[in-house]
Amino acid sequence: MAEKNIIQLIKNFDPKQLKPVVLVYGSEDFLKKQFVNKLKERSKVHILWGDEVGFANLKDIFSSSALFSEGNTAVLFDFDSFLTKLSKNELKNLPEFLGKIGKPDRLIIISKKDKLPAKEPFKTIKNFADIIVSNKLTTKAFIVSLKNKIEKNGKKIDDQTLKYLSSKLKNDLWHAKQEIEKLLIYISDKDSITKEDIDLVVAPKVDENVFVFLDKFFEKDPQALKMLKDLIDTSYHPFEIQSLILNQINRLLLFKTLTQKGSPSDKVLDQMRIKHPAMRGTLQKQASKVKTKDLIGMIKDLYETEKKQKVEYMDIFRTVEEFIIKWVNYE
Repeated sequence: MAEKNIIQLIKNFDPKQLKPVVLVYGSEDFLKKQFVNKLKERSKVHILWGDEVGFANLKDIFSSSALFSEGNTAVLFDFDSFLTKLSKNELKNLPEFLGKIGKPDRLIIISKKDKLPAKEPFKTIKNFADIIVSNKLTTKAFIVSLKNKIEKNGKKIDDQTLKYLSSKLKNDLWHAKQEIEKLLIYISDKDSITKEDIDLVVAPKVDENVFVFLDKFFEKDPQALKMLKDLIDTSYHPFEIQSLILNQINRLLLFKTLTQKGSPSDKVLDQMRIKHPAMRGTLQKQASKVKTKDLIGMIKDLYETEKKQKVEYMDIFRTVEEFIIKWVNYE
């Protein structure tokens, strides 16, 4: 069954054209939210969260008649968490129950998965449901969306500045919406957006995957190599990643040096102005996984990597991969 594109459905929204059961999946949560908002404009919607409700809650909604609208409409967010809570018997009966939902009732299932599994209940659901994919925009499409938003508000931005703005927002529509609104307010008395305006107003998006990548790297987890490729595919430049690694190495060296001299770890973290509990815990965990001499070795190798890239003009992507491979495989 052909999948439907969520952007086209939002632009030409008509719930009557949808099947009683709709499964939405993909990594772009902003578009999923827009789709649900369109649905809420047309009818009363029961909003359910998969980590809070069970099979019985779902059955209760569709076993009673709607009081104020034609049929019952429900949206089940985080379908993946919902599935983990089901008993074996409930998991077995779920596809049959969903298959019996008919018009005017409607159930929208929202999954966080990037790719739908071939196993149950997805295998059977795909046979009777509309499948909608909500993927991240391509870099080109993301840039176009930024330009459209800016121009609809009567402002101008040249192509070079637009690309610079896009690089700050990292293809994140949620973050882009907030930052563009701030930017438009700031330049309300101007015709055009400049790089200086962006630097003053826009907060760069730092993908949480960057922090996961750093964890994997310092834990010598081979998964770091895959995450490196994912980060590059989602618009991170190798130089940005190398800079993040170097900054974290410097933090780790400072932390290890001061604690090895006898300073309590909490006091050292305070001196380093690291206040957030999660960040404090992450730094301590990483420091326990790597030796000081290896951190020094990483700095030397990063220097050699940048020399290859900027002086010898070697391939920047291959050289950063070689650096990661070396340090996740060292003993």
